[in-house]
Amino acid sequence: MDAASWYEDRQSGLGIALLDLIDKAIETIRSGVLPTSPVLGVSNVKSARRILLRRYPYSIVLHHSEDEIVIVAFAHNSRRPGHWRSREF
Repeated sequence: MDAASWYEDRQSGLGIALLDLIDKAIETIRSGVLPTSPVLGVSNVKSARRILLRRYPYSIVLHHSEDEIVIVAFAHNSRRPGHWRSREF
């Protein structure tokens, strides 16, 4: 992952810490604990949610239904905001 490599190049351990946060977030999602934060600007998809990653300017954007949970994007919170919104939910 480019973001983890970028952080690892800046300081040893930061990229690994980012990957660990992502793994923990995915495990939380798998356990059935879904985030409650709605995704701003996606009013037509009420099941769109995001997990903000602490210490890093990234979010994991997901969509859930009764049958499945789909991770839609790993998005930087400031760069190209909403570029992933055209993806199908």
